[in-house]
This record gives sequence, structure tokens and C-alpha cells, in this order.
Amino acid sequence: MIPELNGDFLQWLRGFYHVAKTGSVRRAAELMHRNPSTISYQLRSLETELNTVLFDRYKKSLRITPEGKKLLGWTITTFEALQSMRSAVGTSDGRLQGDIQLGATLPVATLAVDAIAAFQAANPQVNIRIQRALSSEIVQAVKESCLDFGLTGMTALPQEDIMEILLKARPLLVMRKDCSWNIPSIPTEADLERLPFVVFQNSQGKERPTPTLQYAAQRLQKKTVISVNNYHIIMQFVRFGAGVAIMDELCYRATMFGADWSSIVSCPLDHLLPNVLYGILVRRHKHISPQAQALMDALRRHFTELASQPYASPPPSCPTQKGGQPKAARPRRKASSPKGG
Repeated sequence: MIPELNGDFLQWLRGFYHVAKTGSVRRAAELMHRNPSTISYQLRSLETELNTVLFDRYKKSLRITPEGKKLLGWTITTFEALQSMRSAVGTSDGRLQGDIQLGATLPVATLAVDAIAAFQAANPQVNIRIQRALSSEIVQAVKESCLDFGLTGMTALPQEDIMEILLKARPLLVMRKDCSWNIPSIPTEADLERLPFVVFQNSQGKERPTPTLQYAAQRLQKKTVISVNNYHIIMQFVRFGAGVAIMDELCYRATMFGADWSSIVSCPLDHLLPNVLYGILVRRHKHISPQAQALMDALRRHFTELASQPYASPPPSCPTQKGGQPKAARPRRKASSPKGG
């Protein structure tokens, strides 16, 4: 039996959501086009209804309480369910409709383009919005329900959200073929610590960093000569001999465009660094809309098909000092799920 709720309860939740996200009654009121007194009334009414304290009030600042954090998750789920309801019953012919907002890092987005294009062609009433972003940005946007889901890569499964692994990619050391640093085919930590690195600029904070390859590789990159937040530009600096770089193989392939890359070689580093797990990231307890669920199903099928196909050609490998060639690094396109998932 459905319990009776105050008719203004959803509006109270909406006001609470904006205050929780902005940390300010005034800014929440501006976003909602309401008076600050109205938003304050909504918060007091919600706290009275739930018999709890949602914010600690100190002078003019608001700090969300543990009870408030719990309610925030359920508030996001509630409004997601309402949006899904509108999408599911909004048409009489049963066709998928509405918006899909997804975030993707460049490597996995490149592999997903044809699947997404085919899905949109089959469902013309669905509007797909793709936000290219860094892994840390996607993790945050998924957590805040700014995205329906994310396509990203991390070195470890998230603790709070759910990630379905679609493929794995090995970490690589990328350099010029004629570099003068005498790098062996299987570098040690000591070998890497003496090299000049062109590194991916890490903008995430120190508190609870996202488990990315860039974060894991920090301990090996003792000498940074250039920092930049674009892998294609990093590859250009490597091509011109400014230093070496660490990236996973999918990223390596996705950034090799617009130049002659025959001078670049790579060595696998999975004996020193973890593989990158690429997959679908979804907020825990999220209510997924029908159109988003259908696109996720299409992407699963797409990556399963990719897993059964051999790679066209492996990237060039790092020549050994003894004149031999190590086994070329190969990403693992085997779709898999975490244990127990």
C-alpha cells in the first residue's frame, strides 16, 4: 500500500538537493528561482517531517550531516525514477525516447562510436549527449547523478559505485625508437626513475584520488620535464624526443592520429603497474531510464563482439639492448565482470 505524503514533499526534496549541492540557501534559491526564505522553510519542513537534522548550521555556513548524505542519495534516486517513469510511459507506441547523458574517456569512447551511432539510428527519438572527460571527472559526475552512466578506465573497482568491466588494457612505456637512454625491454623501477617524463597533468585533489594509471605511475616518474592534460599532445612531445610517457594501450592507440608515428615504440609495464579496467560505471542504487538501459545493453553486445575479434596489428615494441624483440604488448579485449558481480 502506498503511504500518504505531504503534497509539498517532492518540492522540499528538490530544495534540499540544491542546498546540499551548493552548500548555500541563497545559491539554491537562485537556481530554483525562489526566495531564500522559501528554501529555508522547505528545509525546516523536511527536517520536521523526517524527525532528523539534515545540516549542521554554524554561523552562515551549512554542513551536511550523515543523515543528510543518506537522504541525498535517496533524493537523487527518487527523481531519477520520476524521469524514467516519464520516459517509459510518455509515448503510446512504446518506442524509446528521451535523453541519455553519458561521460566517456577518449580511448573507450573511440571504440564505442559505431555502437552508439547504430543505436541512435535505430532509436531516433533518443537524444544522446556525450561528455568527453577525465576518469576523475566521470567518477564525480556519476556519483552526483549528472550522468546516466560513464565509460571510463580505472586500475581498481570503485567501492561506492558499480563498474562492469568490458575490457582490460596493459600499461605501456612509450618512447622514441632512437632514444639515447638505453632502456631495456623489461624496465625496472630504477630504469624508470632516471628517465625524463612527459606526464599527464593530474588535477584531482589529494583526498580520495581516483585509482587511475596516472595516479599509480606517480611513484615511478621521479623526473618530470613537461606536464600536460592531453595524451595526444603528450605523444607529440615524445615524438620530438622531449621525454618518455606512461599510458595504457587503448589510450596509446586512440591518440595516434594526425602524424607519422613510425618513430615511436613501446614496452609493456604490467610487471610494475596494474592493468586498466575499462567498463560501464553506474551510481549504486541508481534508477536507470529505459533508454539508458537499452544503450548499455547495446554497448555490452558491442564489446563482447570486439572481444572475439583479433587485433589488427600490435603496436611497435621496444627493441632490447641485445638486439632481440620482446613480445608486443597486447590489450585484453576479453569482456569480464568482477568476482561476485
